[in-house]
Amino acid sequence: MFWIKACPKCHGDLYEAADVYGEYIACLQCAHYLTEDEQARVESIQPAEDPMADVPRSLEGVAA
Repeated sequence: MFWIKACPKCHGDLYEAADVYGEYIACLQCAHYLTEDEQARVESIQPAEDPMADVPRSLEGVAA
């Protein structure tokens, strides 16, 4: 998920990801990792829509 201009440090764009240590939310611009309190506040905000949601997953059926 993405949150546009929601970083508490630089007002950049946040994204949600996971690694071997668990899930986290970080800023694309300043690389700030949110604390648990910051994550709770951000998760209550409506995330941005997935920009790839309307992109077809394959080219089947597409006229040339």
